[in-house]
Amino acid sequence: MRAMFVLLLAVPAVAQERRGLDAVFEKVDPAVVVVRVGLRHLEGDETAFRLEVGVGTGSGVLLHEGGFVVTAAHVVEQAEMIELEYKDGSKTEAHVVTLSRTEDLALLKAEKVPKGVVAPPLADSDKLKVGQLVFAVGTPQNFPHTLSAGVISSVRNEPAKGLTPGHVIQTDAAMNPGNSGGPLFNDRGEVVGIASFIFSKSGGSEGLGFAIPSNVVKRRMFEKPLPYLGLSLRILPQPVMELFNWPYPGAILVEQVRSGSPAAQAGLRGGVVDADVGGSKVRLGGDLIVKVGPFDAWKTEEIGTYLAGVKAGDTLDYRVLRKGELVEVSVAVPPREPIPTLGAAAKKK
Repeated sequence: MRAMFVLLLAVPAVAQERRGLDAVFEKVDPAVVVVRVGLRHLEGDETAFRLEVGVGTGSGVLLHEGGFVVTAAHVVEQAEMIELEYKDGSKTEAHVVTLSRTEDLALLKAEKVPKGVVAPPLADSDKLKVGQLVFAVGTPQNFPHTLSAGVISSVRNEPAKGLTPGHVIQTDAAMNPGNSGGPLFNDRGEVVGIASFIFSKSGGSEGLGFAIPSNVVKRRMFEKPLPYLGLSLRILPQPVMELFNWPYPGAILVEQVRSGSPAAQAGLRGGVVDADVGGSKVRLGGDLIVKVGPFDAWKTEEIGTYLAGVKAGDTLDYRVLRKGELVEVSVAVPPREPIPTLGAAAKKK
């Protein structure tokens, strides 16, 4: 009888916790944006090609009232145009400030922010616990500002599995196409992660959603941002290099080069054919970077530190493997939008 009494108390407590999300959602939802991108996909060469034009949809979250929005890199990396739509229906154009395909994160600068929209703080993701209540807000299947609640199923800090990030938050909160780039909140309305990918046989949510932790967002997007040269890059680990018989322990694949960007002006070349590599979509046929400045391309930590320190006007020297030959390419680093420092709420406690 005593055990039954404890159980009956526990059920309303959980229900009460879930019901409390309505007030938290109302507070943070105005900072969540719909991200629409104009896409232009050209496959082939001048003798035979296929051109596809369309619109893609993802999600994002305003993390600084100056117009700085974080989303997933794969949402915007191939975009010819980026438009953000706020909760009040207003729309504005945006551009990429910095992008990291390895962590699947991108920082955008919106031209306008509606009055009264407050950026939610970043949580300390190192303090997350399995079983903790979280909720995702995004645009699944083009239904904007949709909330789905669940718990943290696991916090994984592992080597990257193939071409997907290894340091991720796993959750059973429902995520579907269109959630990508949207925020994962805790019950205090703090952003704990950015939705990145799901594992699914059906194409929809099966309770295996993954988000990039907030501390990674803070470090890579705000503290140590990389210069944006108009490139979409993919770090290839040794197993992938061996699959294609490339004679290096690792390299950086150039998947996309934005037209008119510093990378395009320098002559770097993107991929031309879409392929599936271990369950990840990859554009093959572009330059394979084997050296960045003085560092071999597989020394990713050293390269990250090196790139975070370059300034506008500097020159980045790349050694690339192109059609079986090594080619030297130099890219001028362009001026970058000043990136703000996030408030104290985003710092570790």
